[in-house]
Amino acid sequence: MSAAAPWIGLPLLVVAAVAVIRALGFLHILQIEEYDVGRYRRWVRAEVGRMAPPARSGAGFVAAVALSLIAVTPAAVIVAVAGTVLWAALAIVAALRRSREPAKKPLRLTPRALLALGMTIVVAVAVGLAVAVAVWGANTATPFLAALVFTLVLEAFAPWLVAVGSLALWPAQVLAREAVILAARMRLARSRAVVIGITGSYGKTSTKEILAALLSSRYRVLKTPESYNTLLGVSKVILRELRPDHEFFVVEMGAYRRGEIARLCRLAPPRVGVLTAINPQHLERFGSIENIAKAKYELIEALPATGTAVINVDNERCRALADSTRHVPVVRYGLREDGGPTVTASDWRSEGLRSRFRLRAGDGAAVDVSLRLLGRHNVANFVGAAAAAMAVGLTPEDVARAAESIEPVPHRLQPIVGAGGVTVLDDAYNSNPDGARAALEVLRGFGSARKVIVTPGMIELGEREEQENREFGVAAAAVCDDVILVGPRRTRPIRDGLLAAGFSEERIRVVRGIGEVQSVLATIVGPGDVVLFENDLPDNYSE
Repeated sequence: MSAAAPWIGLPLLVVAAVAVIRALGFLHILQIEEYDVGRYRRWVRAEVGRMAPPARSGAGFVAAVALSLIAVTPAAVIVAVAGTVLWAALAIVAALRRSREPAKKPLRLTPRALLALGMTIVVAVAVGLAVAVAVWGANTATPFLAALVFTLVLEAFAPWLVAVGSLALWPAQVLAREAVILAARMRLARSRAVVIGITGSYGKTSTKEILAALLSSRYRVLKTPESYNTLLGVSKVILRELRPDHEFFVVEMGAYRRGEIARLCRLAPPRVGVLTAINPQHLERFGSIENIAKAKYELIEALPATGTAVINVDNERCRALADSTRHVPVVRYGLREDGGPTVTASDWRSEGLRSRFRLRAGDGAAVDVSLRLLGRHNVANFVGAAAAAMAVGLTPEDVARAAESIEPVPHRLQPIVGAGGVTVLDDAYNSNPDGARAALEVLRGFGSARKVIVTPGMIELGEREEQENREFGVAAAAVCDDVILVGPRRTRPIRDGLLAAGFSEERIRVVRGIGEVQSVLATIVGPGDVVLFENDLPDNYSE
C-alpha cells in the first residue's frame, strides 16, 4: 500500500486542479446568466454533456475501480494511474479546445463572484468528504480510493456545486440588494429629475441613446449606460451618478419575466414611457408572446394621469396596446400611415452613411433631418426618441439641430470603414427577427458591392427559433454573396434556409468560433466590399 502512495498522490493533485478550473468556468457561466440559477441550470443540462464526453467520465471510473483493488493486487496501481492520466488528458484537451476562443466577456472576480466561489468550495468539500468517508467506511483497506473519489466527485459535480454554492448565498444577497434598491429609491425621490422609461423587445438602447442626445442639447441629462436595464443596475447608476442638477433621467428598462418592469417603475417612477416594439425575442424565457406584451406594458401602466405614453404603432402588438390605453395621453409614432402616427417621418432616403428624411409632428410642423444612422428601423428609433423629446418641451427645430451630432450606437448597425476599404456593419450586440430583416435591408442598399454576412444566428426564440433562423437564411440568400456561419450546430437552420433558397453551398463557410472569421474574410473580401456582423453570442452559447 505504501509503495502505491507516491503514484497516487500526483494524479490526485491533477484531478483536484482540474476540478478547481472547471468550477471557475462554471462560475463564469453563472455570472453571464446574471446569477439566475434557473437559467444556469438549463444551460448545464443542455451543454455539460457535450463538454464532458463519456470517455472522460469512463476513464475516471476505471481509475476509481482500479484503486479499489490495490489492496488485492499491486498491478491495479498501473491501471489506476493510467485511468487517471487518461482522464486528465481528456480534460486538458477539452480545456485547450475551448481556450482557443478567448472569452468575449471574461469572468470578473467581483465581491459577489468571490463569495460564490468561496461558498462553492465549502459545499464541494462537504459533499466530497461525505462521499469519501462513506467509501472509506465501506472498505477501510483502501483510503486512497476515498481520496480519489473525493476529488472525482468535485470534478463530476462541479456545475451543480457552483449552483448550490450560489443558492446558499441567496438570503444575504437579497438583503444586500434590497438595501441598495431602497437607498437608490430614496435618493431619486429627492431629485427633481423627470424620469423617462424606455422598454421594448428591441430598439431600447438605440432609442435611449438618441433621446438622451436630443435632450442634452438643452437640459442636464443622466441616462443608464450601455445596456444597464435591471433593477440592481439602475439602482447603482442612481447612487453613483445622479446629481442634484440633473433635469432628466432616461432609463432603459429590461425584463426576463413579468413583474420586473413594474419593480423598476417603483424604483424610478416614470413621467413618460416609450414602448418601442413587441416581438418573440426572449420568448424562451417568457413562455408566450402574450407574456412579453404584458411585461412591456407594465411601463405604460405605471404612468401617472399627468404622464405621457409614446408608443410605436408600426408594431402591430404595440398598436393594439396604444388603441386600448385610456389612463394617459398616447403619442403614436411610426413610419407607416396605417398606424395613424402623430409623429412620423417621410421622404426617407439613404445617402452614403447617412439617412435623410422629413420629421413631421402632430401639429403640422415639419423639419428636414440629417442623421448619421443607417436603416429604416433606426429612423423609426429616432422618430420615437423625437416624439418623447417633444413631449417634454423640445421643438421640432431643436430636434433637427441636435440630430446633426448624434453618433451611431456601438454594435447596433454601426458602420465602420476598415482597413483596405472594407465597410463593416457592426450589428453584433444581439439579433431578433425584425432587427435581422432590417439589417439585411441596409446591406441590400450597398448596391453592386460584394455583400458578406457573418452570423451565429438568433437565440432565445423558444419553439420558433428553428423556423425564424431558417427564414433568416432564406432572406439572406436574396441579399448576400457570401455567408459565414459561426457554430455548426446552432446555425444549421440558417444553412438549410440558404440552400432551400438556391444559395450556392460553395459560398457558405462554417466556422467553430468568431476567432476563425478573420482568416476566412481575408480570403474573400477586398476594397469596396461590405461585411455585416449580425449578432455575437455570449460565451455560454459557444460551440
